[in-house]
Amino acid sequence: MLNRVDYELVGRFSFEMLSHKSLEERFSLFEAQVLGLGFEGATYTYIPNLGKDAALKLAPVFAYTRDYPLMFLEEYQAERFDQNDFTIQKIRAGCTDVLDWSEYRRMRALTHRQIKIVMTAREHGIQQGLTIPTLSGQRGIAGASIISSEKDASFQLLKEERLGTLAAITRIFHIHTYADKQYVQQLLKHFNDKEKAILKYLAQGKDFSRIEYVIDVASYKVATQMLKKIRGKFGDVSRDRLMFLVGLLSLVDDE
Repeated sequence: MLNRVDYELVGRFSFEMLSHKSLEERFSLFEAQVLGLGFEGATYTYIPNLGKDAALKLAPVFAYTRDYPLMFLEEYQAERFDQNDFTIQKIRAGCTDVLDWSEYRRMRALTHRQIKIVMTAREHGIQQGLTIPTLSGQRGIAGASIISSEKDASFQLLKEERLGTLAAITRIFHIHTYADKQYVQQLLKHFNDKEKAILKYLAQGKDFSRIEYVIDVASYKVATQMLKKIRGKFGDVSRDRLMFLVGLLSLVDDE
């Protein structure tokens, strides 16, 4: 089913993504492609992860198309459906396959609470839903949910013709969002200039005992105390774990 891909469309979409700098511009382009393929709406969610004990938080990225049923989104949030959403659970567990909401319901693979979410979506006109995982790992989870009001038979035909292309453009959109340093680097506002300099020094793999000779800190002892404070902001992680997170989140420029 996923073998049918309009490579010309995907290539054009990928090229056009390069000229769109903001999340809003990129999502608008993504929305146009989703609708052009015959689907009726989409949401995109990226939930970053710094570890459960981290004092610093990155706000999730969430975007939805203009005609997506707002009443469903409001009920989803009010009822805390995210706590029982099988698509979130699957992505957290490492699933990379496209998740068809109706297929999982028909297979009786959902709990009563999970079925309630699917049926609530139907009450709001969402007859069909596809969730396309785009990220599952230590940096967080991400995915897009695509909706349709088509009946089962018509939707199956749409999937056969368009799902491969849909999955390709969804993952291309995610790659551009995931790589957006302007978003991830919002964390740096929590650090002063000297703390940023210490992070950059560490990321370069230099001897920390000589830091006072390279950056503007009073002494090695002072730098060590500042490093302890930085580690505390990430949940009292070890120095190695701190460097892992800094690299993972691209917090420090390469230059």
